[in-house]
Amino acid sequence: MKLSTLRQLKSLASHATCVSSVDRQQLPQCQSIRFSTKWFSSTSTGDRNMEDKNENSSIQQKNFGTHAADGEHDYGYVKNDGRFDGSKPTIAYAKSMPCDYSAMRHEQILQLSVDGDFGARREALTRNIMGVDGIEYDEAGKVVDQIWKDNHRLAWIHRVPYQAGFVTAVTGGMISFPLIFSRDITIWFNDNFVTTDVPHPKDLETFLEVSIWSWNWMEPICGQVSFVLLVLQFARSQLLNLGIKPFSDKMKQIRSDGLVQKYPQYNSMFVKWYSEGNTLYGSPR
Repeated sequence: MKLSTLRQLKSLASHATCVSSVDRQQLPQCQSIRFSTKWFSSTSTGDRNMEDKNENSSIQQKNFGTHAADGEHDYGYVKNDGRFDGSKPTIAYAKSMPCDYSAMRHEQILQLSVDGDFGARREALTRNIMGVDGIEYDEAGKVVDQIWKDNHRLAWIHRVPYQAGFVTAVTGGMISFPLIFSRDITIWFNDNFVTTDVPHPKDLETFLEVSIWSWNWMEPICGQVSFVLLVLQFARSQLLNLGIKPFSDKMKQIRSDGLVQKYPQYNSMFVKWYSEGNTLYGSPR
């Protein structure tokens, strides 16, 4: 360990809260600070005072129990330091809140990217391009726009199965109503495809009476389609349990892998994040 690092640790140790003898035996000789006493969410001073007594603290903790190991500024907690008035933020602190991804720190951008936020993933890729190419933010944004175009170059092929499924589902749902409740259409459908006996006209006077008759052949059709969709949904869930990606995820993977090969100079993780976050239709840049 460098001499300067040892000096810094000794300097911090001289101002830090004392630790118990047991803790000192467990820590390395150069580590005389106990970092496990950082206050996360509690603003209660009672628990902190109790822990101070248990640790035989040699100094009084101020500002709701700020620990010396946390440094001079502990920005993660509510304290009366100009940012909060009691438990409420001040106007000055509210004005300092970032209103765009470009104003956020790297840590915030990475956390939001892991959570799947597309705007944060775009920002992460933009900053990576800035660092690799040594260009300003606006110029890096133009590169991201070009990457977006390359990512959507063959998107129309990936959209075909979903478009076909959408049209089929909507069309089938709409035509099922006249095939079940319309007397003229059900009679035509029966004459051409079913050829069952037609009830007496008095038994077809209302659309509900028509549905009772037409349901004799429509029930197997609708029931079988519903069963097939149910089985396919169950099969898809089992593929996910096995770790096998369905069609949509597989297409995203193929697309992201192609984008990584096209832009190998940039970080592959950021490129993949950006590509997989792009929807096939109507995705923002």
